[in-house]
Amino acid sequence: MELMELFRSGAKCMEASSESAVRGMDIEVIAKALGNMLSHKDGTLDLSPVMIGLSKNGLGDIVNSWMGTGANLTILPDQISVLLGEERVSSFASELGISRESAEAALAEALPKVVDQATGGSDSIVDEMLGQANSAQGAMELLGKMFR
Repeated sequence: MELMELFRSGAKCMEASSESAVRGMDIEVIAKALGNMLSHKDGTLDLSPVMIGLSKNGLGDIVNSWMGTGANLTILPDQISVLLGEERVSSFASELGISRESAEAALAEALPKVVDQATGGSDSIVDEMLGQANSAQGAMELLGKMFR
């Protein structure tokens, strides 16, 4: 799965969410905003906010469920800013022209699915990226990019 395809999938989840502020919004606009929030400047996936958020804020069980093969635990909208950081969520909301609260609600529905798709299954983007790093040095460089 390509990274932009992953963000489009997340955008579709958000657009179909119960949050009225994002319903009917252009999928490509949402996908671009997700990409800006969850990618490094060089375009590589940046799951570090999720990893840091779960370890610092007691959200580990929730996020671990998204990465596993079982059911995804839910996250509350107000926990999204705790997980990702208020600055990232505010920038995401601003890019879409919606309130931070609306962004949190939509992300609470979509983020578990996005992380699940990025990390689970045989065609996960993380597995694909790790498969491309065929040397120890390449793997370390890749992990460095993901967790800056």
